[in-house]
Amino acid sequence: MGEAIDDPRERAAGAALDTDAARQEELRENRARWEADTRGPSVAAEGERKPAFRTQALDWEIAPLYTPLDLADAGFDYQKDLNFPGQYPFTRGTEPNGKRTRLWTMAQVTGFGRGMAWAERARYMLDQGLQGLILEYDLPTTNGYDSDNPLVAGEVGRAGMALDSLEDMVEAFDLPFDKLKYLMSVCNAPQPVNLAMIIAALEARGVDPKNFVLHIVNGILIEYTCVGRYIYPPEHGLRIATDCFEWIVRNQPHWAPISIIAAQLQPARANPVQEIAFSITIAMAYIDAMLERGFDIDTVAPYFHFVINIDMDFFEGICKLRAFRKLWARTMKERYGATAPAAMKLRVMTSPSTTSLTLQQPLNNIGRLAIMATACALAGAGETMTTPLHDEAHALPSGDAIRVGAAIQHLVAHETGVADTTDPLAGSYYVESLTKKIEDAAHEEIDRVLAIGGARKAIEQGYFQRELGREQFRRQREMESGRRKLVGVNHLVAEEPKRELEIWRLADDMETQQIAKLAALRARRDQPAVDAALAAVREAARSGTNLVDPCLVAVKALATHGEICNAMRDVFGEHHPDSQTAGV
Repeated sequence: MGEAIDDPRERAAGAALDTDAARQEELRENRARWEADTRGPSVAAEGERKPAFRTQALDWEIAPLYTPLDLADAGFDYQKDLNFPGQYPFTRGTEPNGKRTRLWTMAQVTGFGRGMAWAERARYMLDQGLQGLILEYDLPTTNGYDSDNPLVAGEVGRAGMALDSLEDMVEAFDLPFDKLKYLMSVCNAPQPVNLAMIIAALEARGVDPKNFVLHIVNGILIEYTCVGRYIYPPEHGLRIATDCFEWIVRNQPHWAPISIIAAQLQPARANPVQEIAFSITIAMAYIDAMLERGFDIDTVAPYFHFVINIDMDFFEGICKLRAFRKLWARTMKERYGATAPAAMKLRVMTSPSTTSLTLQQPLNNIGRLAIMATACALAGAGETMTTPLHDEAHALPSGDAIRVGAAIQHLVAHETGVADTTDPLAGSYYVESLTKKIEDAAHEEIDRVLAIGGARKAIEQGYFQRELGREQFRRQREMESGRRKLVGVNHLVAEEPKRELEIWRLADDMETQQIAKLAALRARRDQPAVDAALAAVREAARSGTNLVDPCLVAVKALATHGEICNAMRDVFGEHHPDSQTAGV
């Protein structure tokens, strides 16, 4: 054998490792000494205010102190686990300059009544400094029924805007599109019908689709898991969503064809690990469907978008979003072989969580929203942020609540300084160790779901639903026992003086007017043209042809929303889950 070559660089690297090991050992000894000589006597004398300190959702122990040793013990590597902003694995954010170049798009959710009333409210919201709107539809619409269906009496326009025909959408789009940067439309189960109505309404209004970003949610698999606004069995729900995804990529490639609303898992009490793992595996189901249609991962992955809530557990929420970015990047690169950086970047809307808002003492919710919005910004905020409103537990938000909610975002953006540097919490021993721990646990949960056969199988077999049910039980017990305190609910509960709270209410005759309008439309339209268009929808459903174009023809013929959904029901049937798979 030849003589070993003495490489000075290897000697230096070995010496550095020896030095690091020696420093870690010294730090361990110093920490043990601090625990015994400094902290220990203090705790022995005065105790602690809780019997145990744990994160709220994950129920993980929180140590009294975090040091570089916690990162070393977790196997933390700066380049692999953190790196620089805008570089893989994007833990610190997908934008190299953070929010120093531009702030997030400020948006709010709205939806109620009829098209004209919604347009009036939307114009008011844009006047408050918002740039984006998230349009919610009522329960009849999201479940594929027209307003005159006896099954939905009393629900028309209550939990969102009623949408029966193209004329409703045209009325709703009486908007200053020069102010509207971003519109998200939330209508999962009947998505091809909703998309067709939006396209036709933009044409009727003379709006160039390239002038703003339309974002359809199109994430039906979440609905089977915990929301319940589905129509067709999961197999067909996934096919419909993929049709819409494909149509947008081919026809309006600057629009956003899919959003996985991880935020819907949170009210079902998903913990951060479940929220990340369930959302990513659900996204993988759509990716696989698009790849089967001949697309490649570098084309498909950049279209994915997520909506992620941050709860009142400040650091748990921040670390969840940082871990989410890492896992998405690694899944795209390591599982799917993505090579384009855009395919590895998590696109996200953040939002304070509605689950932390209370019916009791509703003005306290303003403080909660400000805290959670600050956490969203510290976590990277995403491309868009939306804020719930403090009076939502009582009724549809009032005008004052909309104004305050918009102001909260501007306060966080312009007065706190949290958006002035990129990833200001990076390097915190607690933040980095918790981020790494969440990432590792979520990776294990993803593997469990994939072992079942992926998200669709997990839904059909009830795995997601059972796991969420267990979390709901545990979290409810924490509330009832008082272990988790909510001010005004189980902590600082006081008899409040009678106080006036503005309650915004729908007009009593709103539903009657909507039904009368629908009847007039049915009476004057070209019924043979409607019948032919509905027959074409059925044929597309049977043959596997993309459903968006036949739905667009039907919408323009003034077929109603419910009629087009029924045409697909004739082919796909309806989803009737058993007690194990009904969603929670």
